[in-house]
Amino acid sequence: MTANVHTTGRTEILPKHLILSGRYQARKKPGQQPLAELAESIAAQGGLLQNLVVVKGKKRGEYEVVAGGRRLAAIQLLMTDGRWPEDQPVPVLIVPGTRGLEASLTENTMREDMHPADEFEAFAALIDQGSTIEDVAARFGKRPNYVRGRMKLAHIAPELLQAYRDDEMSLSVLMAFAITDDQDRQREQWARMDRWDRKTAHPSSIRQCLMDEAWSADHTLAKYVGLDAYEAGGGRVTRDLFAADGDLRSIYLHDPEILKGLAADKMQADLAQLGEGWAWVEAALSFDEAGWNGYSNKYGRVYAQSRKLTKSEAAQVKALTKRIDALDHDMDVLADSDEDDEDAWDQMNEELEALKAQRAALNDAAKVWPDEAKKIAGVGVYIDQDGELNVTYGLIRPEDRHAVQAAAQAAAGAGDDATALRTSLPAPTTRPAYSERLMRQLTANKVGAVAADLAGKPAVALAVLVAQLAQEKLGPGWAQGFGLGVSLRGEALDAHAPDYAESKAAKVMDDMRQHWLDVLPTDEGQVTPDILPWALAQDQQTLVDLLAFCIAGTVQGIQHHETDQATPLDVLAATAGTDIVQWWEPTGPSFLQHVSKGMIAQVVTEGAGADAALPLAAMKKGAAVDAATQALAGKHWVPQPMRIKPPVPALEA
Repeated sequence: MTANVHTTGRTEILPKHLILSGRYQARKKPGQQPLAELAESIAAQGGLLQNLVVVKGKKRGEYEVVAGGRRLAAIQLLMTDGRWPEDQPVPVLIVPGTRGLEASLTENTMREDMHPADEFEAFAALIDQGSTIEDVAARFGKRPNYVRGRMKLAHIAPELLQAYRDDEMSLSVLMAFAITDDQDRQREQWARMDRWDRKTAHPSSIRQCLMDEAWSADHTLAKYVGLDAYEAGGGRVTRDLFAADGDLRSIYLHDPEILKGLAADKMQADLAQLGEGWAWVEAALSFDEAGWNGYSNKYGRVYAQSRKLTKSEAAQVKALTKRIDALDHDMDVLADSDEDDEDAWDQMNEELEALKAQRAALNDAAKVWPDEAKKIAGVGVYIDQDGELNVTYGLIRPEDRHAVQAAAQAAAGAGDDATALRTSLPAPTTRPAYSERLMRQLTANKVGAVAADLAGKPAVALAVLVAQLAQEKLGPGWAQGFGLGVSLRGEALDAHAPDYAESKAAKVMDDMRQHWLDVLPTDEGQVTPDILPWALAQDQQTLVDLLAFCIAGTVQGIQHHETDQATPLDVLAATAGTDIVQWWEPTGPSFLQHVSKGMIAQVVTEGAGADAALPLAAMKKGAAVDAATQALAGKHWVPQPMRIKPPVPALEA
């Protein structure tokens, strides 16, 4: 087939007569689909389903591709592989050179991409029609796992798919819901989430909610037992199809009791070797069960003696130490230099840690535990965060304190340093005078007695309340208070309103704060515990004034979305008789810079009249903001969200 006979219109041209146009290319950045996948898709379809767009080239018989360059490259790749015969023509549309750039631009800008949800459902329809996942993957140049994932998404509850289409959730959140096939569970979880949560919730938190009480495979016990052993033991597993390879947090284990049993069995087997020769072994499945700081808070210790290293061991330690020192020096030099080579530093650090572990192992091997110590002391074992056994030798139980003392005295009397015992004894055990149950019973009655007495002394109650609240608001964060289960909770207004710090309300609150800091007993600008005697000596009006200041800091009511309903903040404002216009006015930073020019004109019309708004149409945004600020000054206008809505009256019975 000759190529130089064509002028315009649809036809077919051999690949050897096609080149990518350099003159007429609107797309400067390559498409995102990998070329190999595109080639596989074309091969699976048996050819192109959409023609290329070309113009006549500068050379006789040559045509330049202005739209479809990646399809041409994919065909050339297939020709190299021998899967597109050289005599198999390519469908093209020939356009005049004057329309080359226009055709390229139209191809790349006017084509509307398919919504991802449409792709999910299209894949599912093909599978329902009898295609296999591998068939669909080959036909569209995708990996089979990609198609499996899209199939999973296609079977999510229709309401959630629609929410994704409506941009009410992200693709990552939709993928999180696919962790379960139970559409009712998906709907229930979606219904529990308000609009804010639906936009901001992290996918991992959604997965965890849908997985109920399941543990992830990065749990300490899962690492210790191993996923294969857990599944072999009958444990059920759910894997997140969309997670990266090796992400243990995306694998959920539904049978924690099976995992605990397997961990206990494995630990018993390990303990038989670890505890050999020792008086006892105590094991725990976690750090928390073992006790604070391993076992050191509960037990005493007997320490190993160090034998002299052999010549071979000493030589190894010397060589390791020399290399460790050199690495330390090189890492310091690299850290202080201008070179930004984190990979090199990481490699050196990895080698450093490995060498230190080797040196520690040699020194540990030279430790000798006296037989007398092993007859009394024991071994503590727990599973650490990496799923490894943390082993502590030479623990002394409180009840063995006297036996260890006697053994140590006997060894000292023998005068042989080789058999001497170095120990740190546990604290002597003393039996508590009251059981834990009785302590709770007695102190509960104590609380009741103090409460009943305080209820009859309103002046003292007021003073203690004010003292505790003032200490919380104006004192150090660690202050314990004065025995009341009352605390303050406010909202970080600055985080939501950058202009608040300069507002009239903020300045009034700052002045009040400084007033009370000047009046109250303080140390370095913080209220001290001496505030309680101070409060008991004050008159009621002073206490009420301070209470009002403390309570004012707890006012809440920040909204994220518009509503026509009265809120609790409206009820409080109506009760207090708050007049917002006395505290706020529209300025650029407070309001006008954050709305459109059309809304600025609407606001000025409402607050200052149509005549004041008329000139704004011809102004740029900045000038319109300044003009609107002046027009609204003193007009007592506030936007709808700040207006105090009257509470709905209660219906009469």
